[in-house]
Amino acid sequence: MNSFISGGLRFGEGLPKICVPLTESHLAPLRREAAFARDLPADLYEWRMDFFQEDTGFALSALESTLSPKPLLCTLRTQGEGGHSTLSGARYEEFLLALLERGGFQLLDIELGSDPRRAARLLHAAQKKGVGAVISKHDFARTPPEDEIIKTLTDMAALGPCLPKYAVTPHTPEDVLTLLSATYRASQAVGPVITMAMGPLGKVTRVCGQLFGSCVTFGAGQHASAPGQMAVEDLWAVMEDLDIRS
Repeated sequence: MNSFISGGLRFGEGLPKICVPLTESHLAPLRREAAFARDLPADLYEWRMDFFQEDTGFALSALESTLSPKPLLCTLRTQGEGGHSTLSGARYEEFLLALLERGGFQLLDIELGSDPRRAARLLHAAQKKGVGAVISKHDFARTPPEDEIIKTLTDMAALGPCLPKYAVTPHTPEDVLTLLSATYRASQAVGPVITMAMGPLGKVTRVCGQLFGSCVTFGAGQHASAPGQMAVEDLWAVMEDLDIRS
């Protein structure tokens, strides 16, 4: 499996990188959340901008000064993908383009949505700014068939250099096995990917990425941003114990 390099990290080598989400809605508590996360065993941080209700420029500067030199992933999660932002279509694209012009972060989440051409334009805009791209899709209803998951991850990778991300919802242990098998096959074909099965049933997928090909796992700091996220310290301890290099 090839690696993907962004923000000084080599994704796809060694243990999956631990990403801590930041979800506070106002500047003062966001600063405190970032300071708390800075002392955790994390490799990078995700700012969930859709939670935030104040000026994003001031917040981005504060996060940059607090979290540097570790990279920051900026994510505006829309309602259709399980987030809070009401932006969609052209307005979503305009927001991310303006964010890229502002700078101050190393990775950008780009939702695949219903228009892969829009995702491709945003990916290429991120490349021009030297920002790594995570192309994402979330299914809160089901776990799609294995071949469908593989095709989606492969189609994401075909848009350009990026980290394809797919989160699904399992209802049975077989769903978890479906995701893990799809992850392994897709990572062998296109390189590092990010996958997880959400909720309690899918917790195992958050710790076994080294074996199956998922290169990033999300762990809760002060708050979780998705169902099934484990505390960062617990996540790190289990992954260290499962390290297949030892």
